[in-house]
Amino acid sequence: MTATKPGGQKHSKNTRGNTHAPAKSSVANNHPTPDGKQANERTGGVPVAKPTNTPLVNQDKPKDALIPVPILILGAQGSGKSSLINAALGKDVREISNGFELATQDFHFISVVAEKHKFMVVDSPGFDNTSFSDGEVMTKLIRFLCCGKSMARLSGIIYLHPEGGSLGSGVLRRNLHLIRSLLGDKFLNRLTIVLVHQSGGNSNQQEMIAPLLDSKSPFRALCDLGARVEISSLKTQPVRDLLLSFVDKRPDFVSVQNELCRSGGIPNDGDITTHLAKCARIKHGAPAPTRPKITTKSLSQIQNHVSPSVGQPSKDIKRLELQLAESKKQTEDFSSQLQQHLSQYTALCSQLQIHENAEQSEIVQNLIDINRHIEDLALSLSQHLVDTYGGHDKTTTQYAVHLPELKLLFEHDEGKGSLVQSSKGVGMLVEDFLDVAIRSILCEQLYKRIFAPFHPAIPLSDPKNQYTTKLYNHIKEKETQATLGRWRTASFAAISGVIGEKELLKIKRQVGSNILNSNLMPMLGYLFGPEKKVMVSGAHVESLTELVTQAWDWCIMLREKIVLLGDYQPIAYRYGATFDMNAMSEFEPGPGSQPDRILSTIGLGLNVGLAQGTGGGLCRTTLLKVSVVTEGWFMET
Repeated sequence: MTATKPGGQKHSKNTRGNTHAPAKSSVANNHPTPDGKQANERTGGVPVAKPTNTPLVNQDKPKDALIPVPILILGAQGSGKSSLINAALGKDVREISNGFELATQDFHFISVVAEKHKFMVVDSPGFDNTSFSDGEVMTKLIRFLCCGKSMARLSGIIYLHPEGGSLGSGVLRRNLHLIRSLLGDKFLNRLTIVLVHQSGGNSNQQEMIAPLLDSKSPFRALCDLGARVEISSLKTQPVRDLLLSFVDKRPDFVSVQNELCRSGGIPNDGDITTHLAKCARIKHGAPAPTRPKITTKSLSQIQNHVSPSVGQPSKDIKRLELQLAESKKQTEDFSSQLQQHLSQYTALCSQLQIHENAEQSEIVQNLIDINRHIEDLALSLSQHLVDTYGGHDKTTTQYAVHLPELKLLFEHDEGKGSLVQSSKGVGMLVEDFLDVAIRSILCEQLYKRIFAPFHPAIPLSDPKNQYTTKLYNHIKEKETQATLGRWRTASFAAISGVIGEKELLKIKRQVGSNILNSNLMPMLGYLFGPEKKVMVSGAHVESLTELVTQAWDWCIMLREKIVLLGDYQPIAYRYGATFDMNAMSEFEPGPGSQPDRILSTIGLGLNVGLAQGTGGGLCRTTLLKVSVVTEGWFMET
């Protein structure tokens, strides 16, 4: 296409390239600015708040006299965070998780007024949820605390733990470890751990609390540093009494804010990721002694005995020498056993790898081929559509027949821009727009319909998929790669067997039809209008069907055939996501380009995770960056 853009825009771009995407985050900017005075702070123990029969709102107090008391609510999905807020309000305002879908997607302030206090309660996404990882929840928490118009001070934190909930989970231990690191030890006297009492359960409070205070409990270290433990059935009056226990705590910054924002700047995603990695490495408490340290201790004992005692009987020296020799022998035995275990592990790996018949380079190349197919189809289809339905006098998206609907489809944000218009309101040449828009839709739909679900035959929103994914995520956190890979491949094959070959073929064929009719055709209707009666040629429909088959078959290889190579996950990002140079590749970047957000994904990316079996989850590595379009695409003169 050779037409020029109105307003001095450059010629049509060559849009050949690659792409993929994480979800767009939102950061609350309505942090309260509390001015409550400092009061004596209570620490430690297991105190229980006294009932005060507090009314929800005192009408005699002017609103501007209320003192903000910001309190953060944390806990696993379904632990009762939204229920606590509803109880404090005395009515059902916050949606409650059904156990499959996450009710709260981001951190939000909820105002609860009692007496002269305005409690700014922060509802939060639950840990261990089916929508995104605990690492993403921690990232959202840091963004909330550090990235608003002003940093959010906190009077205290409430962590909810359901009665009977597991205390031996590596996930729980890791999350509490990170929470401790983010808050800082000095802030833990503002942490209240609420054991959510189940109706009909044990009524003996000491027996209920005892497991949390056990030396093996992950909560014990927090309690030793000042955290309180309380029991609540999440009824209105006890919850308000719990909130009132924080009124004498002057809002203050937590450790992560002091570390990331000390210079006055706002941390970016790279800073947050680095800080979380640093927190994960922090060791609270002394490490266990190792065999070399025992040997060193023996040497130290010999030196302490020999140096001041030249005249002591030689039999004492010989006794210590024998102890040292025995210690060395034990060390050699341990080393021999370790080598034996490593040999057995290597043999097991060799046996498992016989069945994989795939190399990582081949896996990556397969995705590159899929991205190339997306690119070729989009380029060919866009040229066909412009030649058949385009107008000579209406060459940009500004002339779209249904421009508002087109903007909505690509989540256009006035003042920020989208694929449809730049942040300055400049439209894109129709052929260029169609090229990137078709690629964007294909990437998004292949990701949602094939790659994001555990099995492409079960939709992402289906509770069966969410339950299976939750099981899979639990195994990722705890087991070795061999166990994880075996479980994934066996479960995937079992699901395929239950659905049946004929039904799988039918579902696979339907995917291409659904993408065409539910996603591509509506976009073309908004652009050209219904009177043009836009049709896609048979050759392009066939190419779309082949693309879906190619992506589907590759997904089956990743999920059902790969065991030890790792957990491979294709990636795509939503419109407007924050640009991450570590995970994204900017399409046709300009000189010195430093984008802060993307317009869309136009080429899928890929990462691989290896299970460690240590309770620390997967160790992920980016193999192919997501190709993204940014504001730099709109080159103005």
